Amino acid sequence: MNHLIWPASVAGLLSTAVIFGTDMFFWTVGRPALRLASPSTGTEVMGFIHLFGDRRMPIWGVSAMLSNLLLAFFSGNGYQALYLLSLGMLILFVVIYDRFSKPINRLQTEAATTRRSLDNARVLQAAWDRSLVMRVPLLAVSMIAQLFALLSSSA
Repeated sequence: MNHLIWPASVAGLLSTAVIFGTDMFFWTVGRPALRLASPSTGTEVMGFIHLFGDRRMPIWGVSAMLSNLLLAFFSGNGYQALYLLSLGMLILFVVIYDRFSKPINRLQTEAATTRRSLDNARVLQAAWDRSLVMRVPLLAVSMIAQLFALLSSSA
């Protein structure tokens, strides 16, 4: 294996894992916990989480996408399809995030930073939660493709 392929593979896999872990946490822990919180508390907590998350999480996504793009170009012929599959899943993840999650993040962040409540807080949170059902499998496929390519190429 080329000495640059290994670090790029690890960077891509770990970057994707950060995003996957965050979404899995909210799918398995955040969703049920937020259902027990009052609408105003849920809005405030999620608003402040998005305030920081929307600024800091893109670095992980960009790193994962760039790693997969580089690996698609420079890895062996047998593994390019896996890296392109992974990249495609990450791109689709961003499209779904931008379309369904980001608008809700903005509303919750604005409400939290201005200390106001949202009349439709539960509806918005439920819509955000539903986006996880689309996003998590995409990230899982991306990680599996990356891992399979890495393990296969180092064998």
